[in-house]
Amino acid sequence: MRLATLLLASCGLAASLGAQGTTPSASAADAARAAEARLNRARAGLTPLAALVGRWGGEATTVQRTGNLRVMQSEDVVWGAAQTVLFIRGTGRALEGPRSGEIVFEAAALVWFDQDSNQVRVRTHRDGQVLDVVADVRPDTLAWGFPVPGGDIRYVIAFGGNRWHEVGHFLRAGAAPFKILDMTLSRTP
Repeated sequence: MRLATLLLASCGLAASLGAQGTTPSASAADAARAAEARLNRARAGLTPLAALVGRWGGEATTVQRTGNLRVMQSEDVVWGAAQTVLFIRGTGRALEGPRSGEIVFEAAALVWFDQDSNQVRVRTHRDGQVLDVVADVRPDTLAWGFPVPGGDIRYVIAFGGNRWHEVGHFLRAGAAPFKILDMTLSRTP
């Protein structure tokens, strides 16, 4: 019964296409052009971030409940899915104290151009927490943020050439921004 229904529907589609003067091969060509246009839009949305692709390393200082923590930070940024997404993996190893040399920070992010909203989005994963946020992208800057109890967290990466400088701030209405991260990285081979 299902096969008969499927065959009748296929014949109806073929008759409809024939009546409109459209051939299945023309429809396939239109679909291929539409897919190519979508791929190009996805790539173009990430073009300003292409300079981030590569390996990066340097020092970072973060503010923890117990005080400042200095880490040796590495960031690996690679293209994926036909250059329509960026994968970012960050790892920080303590530079001092009883955990010196140990991994004290590890996160992963996926960055993509959301064609439905016409925005760059960032999905981050850290310590079992997942955030999905809209990013602000400029030719040499990537910024994103999210609400937390009492305010907002905002990160800004300024990049160019072989330098990546990232700062993070806790923002609270009526108060000066409080720096929670300062990181300077250089491109590594």
